[in-house]
Amino acid sequence: MASFQGVHGAMAALADRLDARLPDAWRSGTTTARVSILGSADLAEPLSGNQLGLYLYRIGVDPHGHNRRTPPPGAGVHAPDRELPVNLHLLLIANAASASLEADLLAWAMLEIANEPLLDLAALEEHDAEWRSAEQATIAPDDLSIEDQMRIWDRLDADFTLTAAYVIRTLQLRLHPDDTSHGPVRSRVFPTGVV
Repeated sequence: MASFQGVHGAMAALADRLDARLPDAWRSGTTTARVSILGSADLAEPLSGNQLGLYLYRIGVDPHGHNRRTPPPGAGVHAPDRELPVNLHLLLIANAASASLEADLLAWAMLEIANEPLLDLAALEEHDAEWRSAEQATIAPDDLSIEDQMRIWDRLDADFTLTAAYVIRTLQLRLHPDDTSHGPVRSRVFPTGVV
């Protein structure tokens, strides 16, 4: 399970993957495209340059896994760890000097995610050492209406830019151990004789 750093770690892992696969023709010359993680402060200013931005606009508790407990790996007698399963809702934002490059950047990123929609230990352990080997998160298109997208852009007080909504589902964040859970109850029987 991840620590609190798993949230930014998942975003960074996705950004690293996309940046490493950015076509060479876009890296050099006059294009010099890049992949970056954007925060609200970044979007308060006009975006510049050719870039694909990842903007985390919401973290939600996964309704299907709330209060779920998962056993630690290889342990049959230990109490399961408690977790907070969260989904990361993000926008892929394409910004470029031309309409064609802007569309190409976003379409390319969508294809890259569709071709490899999983984040696993190999992608995530660099950003959060507490990930377990069997854990993985799925990246999928998010069901966000155009109206809701426009509300986000209006709230940011930024100019609308070509956008696609995605969700990273489900990060398991480790909670503190349950103080009420202890090891298994065991008993010993001592034979006694009659005197």
